[in-house]
Amino acid sequence: MHLSYRGIRYQSQANQLPLLDNNQKGNYRGISYNMHHVKDTTSQQCFQLKYRGVNYKSCIG
Repeated sequence: MHLSYRGIRYQSQANQLPLLDNNQKGNYRGISYNMHHVKDTTSQQCFQLKYRGVNYKSCIG
């Protein structure tokens, strides 16, 4: 996916999260919606990022 921030274009590698199969529905102010629950993931994702010219590593999970 091609994205841009403040005129700088970059490529994104967005991953889909694994969802549990459920049929829960909700209702908010008269509008129905489906509730999705994410499967428990134990793997840790690390990203090499750059902010104002400084490289750093961010780990999620």
